[in-house]
Amino acid sequence: MLPLWSGKPYIKKTVVKFLIVFVVLLVLLLLVHPLLALAWVVFSAVAFTIYYYNKMAYTYHITEKTIRIDKSWVFGNYVRELTFDQIRDVHVMQGILARAMNCGSLTFVTTTGLEVGYVGTAAGKGVVVGGARPRLMVWRGGRFWDIKEPQKVREILMSKIPEWREAAQQQRIATSLEKITEGKPQTASIASELERLKRLLDEGVITKEEFERAKKKLLE
Repeated sequence: MLPLWSGKPYIKKTVVKFLIVFVVLLVLLLLVHPLLALAWVVFSAVAFTIYYYNKMAYTYHITEKTIRIDKSWVFGNYVRELTFDQIRDVHVMQGILARAMNCGSLTFVTTTGLEVGYVGTAAGKGVVVGGARPRLMVWRGGRFWDIKEPQKVREILMSKIPEWREAAQQQRIATSLEKITEGKPQTASIASELERLKRLLDEGVITKEEFERAKKKLLE
């Protein structure tokens, strides 16, 4: 099955950002000492090469069922996959240069809350404790990093999330009903199971049709 969208980090923004920083610092260091400027040139060449290949090792996919983040390079492989029902929200993150070049990062907030921390004291990688104000915990392994047209990609995701939340909810309901109707006489009476079904109906967890179907199975 072909993905709804696939992409890689937009490297043009990375190059432009690097050149701006490189030239500014080179000019300043030349005013201080030529050897410092030479050291900066060597360091920049090595650092940019590593950064470039690290960034281009990522590939992103949106399929009918999941989003997937792949990373494959000389230092190893990384894969993260999320089903749409696990995603609570999608944030577009853009700086001034990113907005000018119509690119940016998509950061995902999942139902596990792993991408949300709190302003306070850091306690381990990617975890912040203390304080009361929540904030996004940005990490490259959990986002689409510097992609083109991030707003458009977000729209693709947001159009699929309600559909998959509904599908996941229906699956949970079906599983719950199946467990109810398969209950053993020694662990639960028919009357108590009917009361449980009625409670699910009153709470809006199941529909009238699902209630009647499960009720019929119990009485049979």
